[in-house]
Amino acid sequence: MCWSWCNLMSTMLATIAAVVILMWFGNIYTMQALDKHPKPSQEIFQQGGKNDQIDTKSSSDNQIVEGDRQIFVHATQPIVHKAEHGINSIDHTNHASQEPSQYAYVWIIGGVHEDRPAYKGFLWTILISANILRKVGSTEDLWIYVRLSPDSKLDDLPSEDRRLLEAMGINIVLLEKPRNESFAQLVYDKFLTINMTDYKRVIFMDGDMIPMTNLDYYFHLSDPEYTDLPTELKSNFIMASKKEPCNTGMFMVTPSKEAFDDYIGILKNQLAIAKTLDYPYFHKRRGCGHNFMKANDNWRSVETKEARWTFYASHSDQGLMYQFAKYTRQDVSISIGAFVENWKQGEQDKPILESEVTGMLSKYQGELLRYQYSCDKPEEGSKEQRCVGGVLHHMTPQHILWANKGSLGKHLGIRREKSIQIILASICTNQELIELNDKLRMGLKLEQWNSKYMDMLKEVLLGYMAKPGHQVEGLELTLSLVDN
Repeated sequence: MCWSWCNLMSTMLATIAAVVILMWFGNIYTMQALDKHPKPSQEIFQQGGKNDQIDTKSSSDNQIVEGDRQIFVHATQPIVHKAEHGINSIDHTNHASQEPSQYAYVWIIGGVHEDRPAYKGFLWTILISANILRKVGSTEDLWIYVRLSPDSKLDDLPSEDRRLLEAMGINIVLLEKPRNESFAQLVYDKFLTINMTDYKRVIFMDGDMIPMTNLDYYFHLSDPEYTDLPTELKSNFIMASKKEPCNTGMFMVTPSKEAFDDYIGILKNQLAIAKTLDYPYFHKRRGCGHNFMKANDNWRSVETKEARWTFYASHSDQGLMYQFAKYTRQDVSISIGAFVENWKQGEQDKPILESEVTGMLSKYQGELLRYQYSCDKPEEGSKEQRCVGGVLHHMTPQHILWANKGSLGKHLGIRREKSIQIILASICTNQELIELNDKLRMGLKLEQWNSKYMDMLKEVLLGYMAKPGHQVEGLELTLSLVDN
């Protein structure tokens, strides 16, 4: 008995010591990186001045040279496509690329206000994601949709924000100011990707998602015309999480007019039903359109199954995407842990499971920048489940790099972590911000994180999910923009 207990205690102490040592080395590495970079005097929150006249150092072929590395960056003129006549009129032609790309990555950001800089955290994270995608080899187009706060006096992004986005080759779509703003309204902007008909495939990522590898293989595996890889995925792709059948932190769609019309049809149906219901205006059986019980069907996540619309954000973007991809378009691949389900069109408004493939995505996945969970030493039978999830680092509110209190070199992105692998991913993200701060001359005083930025960033920007009942206003606003 004592022998077993002592062994257990020794193992626990060794694990704790390993974590402490890893954090200590990470802190030293981070602080060394901070020390070796010059401390710029210009602050990102000061618009205009010398920063407007600073050009990113680049060679004639649009590459930034850092030591023995070359990082692709578009050196472009400002690009703005104002959606003054509704979302159907947006031109997605990327004038920054010499050759038109067939694929694109897209982000959205809202709550932009000259006196409320909380949105800057998402802006920095998007810059980090774009930088990582370029470093790991993606040359596909990058886009961001932006909404200014309704009470902002601005009519465009702050000049410094625009400079940083354009330096990373991110094309900007400035959307109309909403009448009111909320998370419920903002999430509908994710589905503008369905209308980007200049592209064959579009991947959307939330502003708190960081790619840990090149995600282009999702494009290629779904495109029959891409002959270097087999066509293993359907034209739409979603990922299930532990308790949700669809996580809209990342998804891929095939844009078309027909698909966008289908999406608008779902919204109109949702709004009509919502107006017949009491608060919170959402029916857990009819949900976003598909009645699981009536169809003798269910949704499936990594850990559970259910026949009602009760999963997280089922009344909002996650339920809407699940309805759109699986039951309306009936053409989707769903990554669920270790396997992928491929669904095709069936009869009586019910898709048919065409195939279920285990371990497929991990076969084509590139090397991860940092491992998360147990990808480096997987448990038996869990490699695909863990490592497929490891391609994206979701910076949840508990460990988001710009919301945690603590200096960048000591606690930022590390505090409250439960996993040594997530600590590694967070340290990786911190290093990216250090690199960008120097490369783009952002003027962030990262060694003074607590005193200079915490008060400005601690506000929760529009919340973390669409509150029940708020979706009606978001539906009305989105449909009004389409009608215009």
